[in-house]
Amino acid sequence: MKKNHDNSYDDCYQKRYLEHQARKAKLLYASQYGDIEWRKYNSKEQKLFFDILESRTSQRIFNGENIDIAPILKAIDLAPSSCGRKGISIKIIEDRDNKDLLSGLLVGGTGWVNRADKILLFTADMDCYKNPAERDFMPYLDTGVLIQTIYLACEAMNYGCCFCNPHVRNKNINFFKERFGITDKLLFCGCMSIGKFDLKHTHRTQ
Repeated sequence: MKKNHDNSYDDCYQKRYLEHQARKAKLLYASQYGDIEWRKYNSKEQKLFFDILESRTSQRIFNGENIDIAPILKAIDLAPSSCGRKGISIKIIEDRDNKDLLSGLLVGGTGWVNRADKILLFTADMDCYKNPAERDFMPYLDTGVLIQTIYLACEAMNYGCCFCNPHVRNKNINFFKERFGITDKLLFCGCMSIGKFDLKHTHRTQ
Protein backbone atom coordinates (compact mmCIF):
# COMPACT_ATOMS: atom_id res chain seq x y z
CA MET A 1 0.00 0.00 0.00
CA LYS A 2 1.56 3.32 -1.07
CA LYS A 3 1.71 6.17 1.44
CA ASN A 4 1.82 9.66 -0.08
CA HIS A 5 3.85 12.63 1.11
CA ASP A 6 0.75 14.07 2.82
CA ASN A 7 0.26 10.83 4.82
CA SER A 8 -2.77 9.78 2.75
CA TYR A 9 -3.12 6.33 1.24
CA ASP A 10 -3.85 5.25 -2.32
CA ASP A 11 -6.70 2.90 -1.48
CA CYS A 12 -10.49 2.81 -1.56
CA TYR A 13 -10.87 2.99 2.23
CA GLN A 14 -8.91 6.24 2.55
CA LYS A 15 -10.87 7.69 -0.38
CA ARG A 16 -14.15 6.85 1.38
CA TYR A 17 -12.79 8.32 4.62
CA LEU A 18 -11.92 11.64 2.96
CA GLU A 19 -15.33 11.75 1.27
CA HIS A 20 -16.93 11.11 4.67
CA GLN A 21 -15.00 14.00 6.23
CA ALA A 22 -16.10 16.31 3.43
CA ARG A 23 -19.76 15.30 3.83
CA LYS A 24 -19.56 15.77 7.59
CA ALA A 25 -18.06 19.27 7.24
CA LYS A 26 -20.73 20.21 4.69
CA LEU A 27 -23.53 18.94 6.93
CA LEU A 28 -22.21 20.79 9.99
CA TYR A 29 -21.94 24.00 7.96
CA ALA A 30 -25.44 23.57 6.51
CA SER A 31 -27.03 22.88 9.89
CA GLN A 32 -25.29 25.90 11.43
CA TYR A 33 -26.49 28.29 8.73
CA GLY A 34 -29.91 26.77 8.14
CA ASP A 35 -29.11 25.59 4.61
CA ILE A 36 -30.46 22.08 5.06
CA GLU A 37 -33.70 20.21 4.34
CA TRP A 38 -34.80 17.92 7.15
CA ARG A 39 -36.78 14.75 6.46
CA LYS A 40 -39.98 14.39 8.45
CA TYR A 41 -41.78 11.16 9.28
CA ASN A 42 -45.37 10.62 10.29
CA SER A 43 -46.58 8.49 13.18
CA LYS A 44 -47.48 5.59 10.84
CA GLU A 45 -43.87 5.21 9.73
CA GLN A 46 -42.62 5.51 13.29
CA LYS A 47 -45.05 2.85 14.47
CA LEU A 48 -43.96 0.50 11.66
CA PHE A 49 -40.33 0.89 12.68
CA PHE A 50 -41.00 0.07 16.31
CA ASP A 51 -43.21 -2.85 15.29
CA ILE A 52 -40.19 -4.25 13.44
CA LEU A 53 -37.97 -3.69 16.47
CA GLU A 54 -40.41 -5.40 18.81
CA SER A 55 -41.02 -8.42 16.58
CA ARG A 56 -37.37 -9.05 15.73
CA THR A 57 -35.93 -12.31 17.02
CA SER A 58 -33.18 -14.81 16.20
CA GLN A 59 -34.45 -17.61 14.01
CA ARG A 60 -32.58 -20.92 13.95
CA ILE A 61 -35.18 -23.13 12.28
CA PHE A 62 -35.75 -22.70 8.55
CA ASN A 63 -37.92 -24.46 5.97
CA GLY A 64 -35.42 -24.78 3.11
CA GLU A 65 -37.08 -22.35 0.71
CA ASN A 66 -34.97 -19.94 -1.32
CA ILE A 67 -34.80 -16.24 -0.48
CA ASP A 68 -34.16 -13.18 -2.60
CA ILE A 69 -30.92 -11.85 -1.11
CA ALA A 70 -30.98 -8.59 -3.15
CA PRO A 71 -32.99 -6.51 -0.61
CA ILE A 72 -30.67 -7.64 2.19
CA LEU A 73 -27.60 -6.65 0.19
CA LYS A 74 -29.23 -3.27 -0.49
CA ALA A 75 -29.74 -2.79 3.25
CA ILE A 76 -26.10 -3.71 3.87
CA ASP A 77 -25.00 -1.12 1.33
CA LEU A 78 -27.08 1.55 3.10
CA ALA A 79 -25.73 0.70 6.56
CA PRO A 80 -23.33 3.13 8.25
CA SER A 81 -19.71 2.26 8.92
CA SER A 82 -16.85 3.92 10.77
CA CYS A 83 -15.95 7.08 8.83
CA GLY A 84 -17.88 5.71 5.85
CA ARG A 85 -15.02 3.38 4.89
CA LYS A 86 -17.10 0.17 4.45
CA GLY A 87 -14.29 -2.15 5.48
CA ILE A 88 -16.48 -5.24 5.98
CA SER A 89 -16.94 -7.63 3.07
CA ILE A 90 -19.69 -10.21 2.65
CA LYS A 91 -19.21 -13.69 1.21
CA ILE A 92 -22.46 -15.50 0.40
CA ILE A 93 -22.43 -19.23 1.06
CA GLU A 94 -25.31 -21.19 -0.46
CA ASP A 95 -24.00 -24.57 -1.59
CA ARG A 96 -24.82 -27.52 0.66
CA ASP A 97 -21.26 -28.80 1.19
CA ASN A 98 -19.89 -25.48 2.45
CA LYS A 99 -22.93 -24.83 4.62
CA ASP A 100 -22.51 -28.23 6.23
CA LEU A 101 -18.81 -27.53 6.77
CA LEU A 102 -19.62 -24.26 8.52
CA SER A 103 -22.06 -26.08 10.78
CA GLY A 104 -19.15 -28.20 11.97
CA LEU A 105 -16.45 -25.53 12.04
CA LEU A 106 -18.31 -22.68 13.78
CA VAL A 107 -18.57 -23.56 17.46
CA GLY A 108 -21.71 -21.50 18.00
CA GLY A 109 -23.39 -22.68 14.82
CA THR A 110 -23.26 -26.43 15.25
CA GLY A 111 -26.45 -28.09 14.08
CA TRP A 112 -28.32 -25.05 12.78
CA VAL A 113 -26.39 -22.57 10.59
CA ASN A 114 -26.54 -24.95 7.62
CA ARG A 115 -30.35 -25.15 7.69
CA ALA A 116 -30.68 -21.65 6.23
CA ASP A 117 -30.83 -20.87 2.53
CA LYS A 118 -27.93 -18.41 2.71
CA ILE A 119 -25.02 -17.91 5.10
CA LEU A 120 -23.24 -14.54 5.02
CA LEU A 121 -19.60 -14.52 6.16
CA PHE A 122 -18.28 -11.19 7.44
CA THR A 123 -14.59 -10.38 6.97
CA ALA A 124 -12.83 -7.11 7.76
CA ASP A 125 -10.07 -5.90 5.46
CA MET A 126 -7.49 -4.75 7.99
CA ASP A 127 -5.99 -2.33 5.45
CA CYS A 128 -9.13 -0.28 6.11
CA TYR A 129 -8.20 0.38 9.74
CA LYS A 130 -5.15 2.62 9.66
CA ASN A 131 -5.08 3.68 13.31
CA PRO A 132 -3.47 0.95 15.47
CA ALA A 133 -5.65 2.06 18.39
CA GLU A 134 -8.84 1.01 16.55
CA ARG A 135 -7.76 -2.26 14.96
CA ASP A 136 -8.71 -4.44 17.93
CA PHE A 137 -12.32 -3.29 18.15
CA MET A 138 -13.50 -1.26 15.15
CA PRO A 139 -13.91 -4.22 12.74
CA TYR A 140 -16.27 -5.87 15.22
CA LEU A 141 -18.20 -2.62 15.76
CA ASP A 142 -18.63 -2.22 12.00
CA THR A 143 -19.79 -5.83 11.77
CA GLY A 144 -22.23 -5.26 14.62
CA VAL A 145 -23.85 -2.40 12.74
CA LEU A 146 -24.30 -4.69 9.71
CA ILE A 147 -25.73 -7.43 11.89
CA GLN A 148 -28.41 -5.15 13.33
CA THR A 149 -29.19 -3.77 9.88
CA ILE A 150 -29.65 -7.29 8.53
CA TYR A 151 -31.85 -8.28 11.46
CA LEU A 152 -34.19 -5.37 10.78
CA ALA A 153 -34.17 -5.85 7.02
CA CYS A 154 -34.96 -9.54 7.40
CA GLU A 155 -37.83 -8.74 9.75
CA ALA A 156 -39.22 -6.29 7.21
CA MET A 157 -38.92 -8.97 4.48
CA ASN A 158 -40.41 -11.70 6.71
CA TYR A 159 -37.15 -13.67 6.59
CA GLY A 160 -35.61 -15.42 9.56
CA CYS A 161 -32.00 -14.82 10.50
CA CYS A 162 -29.51 -15.40 13.28
CA PHE A 163 -25.96 -14.23 13.96
CA CYS A 164 -23.20 -16.71 14.79
CA ASN A 165 -20.02 -15.54 16.51
CA PRO A 166 -16.61 -16.05 14.84
CA HIS A 167 -15.31 -18.74 17.21
CA VAL A 168 -13.45 -21.48 15.32
CA ARG A 169 -11.36 -24.01 17.24
CA ASN A 170 -7.60 -23.53 16.91
CA LYS A 171 -7.13 -26.93 15.26
CA ASN A 172 -9.58 -25.95 12.50
CA ILE A 173 -8.58 -22.35 11.85
CA ASN A 174 -6.10 -22.95 9.02
CA PHE A 175 -8.48 -25.26 7.17
CA PHE A 176 -11.35 -22.81 7.69
CA LYS A 177 -9.38 -19.85 6.32
CA GLU A 178 -8.09 -21.76 3.32
CA ARG A 179 -11.50 -23.21 2.45
CA PHE A 180 -13.29 -19.85 2.57
CA GLY A 181 -10.53 -17.62 1.17
CA ILE A 182 -9.76 -15.70 4.35
CA THR A 183 -6.26 -14.35 3.76
CA ASP A 184 -3.85 -13.02 6.37
CA LYS A 185 -5.01 -9.43 5.88
CA LEU A 186 -8.65 -10.37 6.56
CA LEU A 187 -10.26 -10.76 9.98
CA PHE A 188 -13.22 -13.13 10.28
CA CYS A 189 -15.94 -11.35 12.28
CA GLY A 190 -18.79 -13.87 12.27
CA CYS A 191 -21.62 -14.98 10.01
CA MET A 192 -25.36 -14.78 9.62
CA SER A 193 -27.81 -17.46 8.52
CA ILE A 194 -30.85 -16.24 6.57
CA GLY A 195 -33.84 -18.20 5.34
CA LYS A 196 -37.60 -18.62 5.28
CA PHE A 197 -39.52 -20.31 8.07
CA ASP A 198 -42.89 -21.89 8.82
CA LEU A 199 -43.02 -21.17 12.55
CA LYS A 200 -41.36 -18.16 14.10
CA HIS A 201 -39.62 -18.19 17.46
CA THR A 202 -41.55 -16.15 20.01
CA HIS A 203 -38.73 -16.09 22.56
CA ARG A 204 -36.39 -13.18 21.85
CA THR A 205 -32.75 -14.26 21.74
CA GLN A 206 -29.53 -12.38 21.07
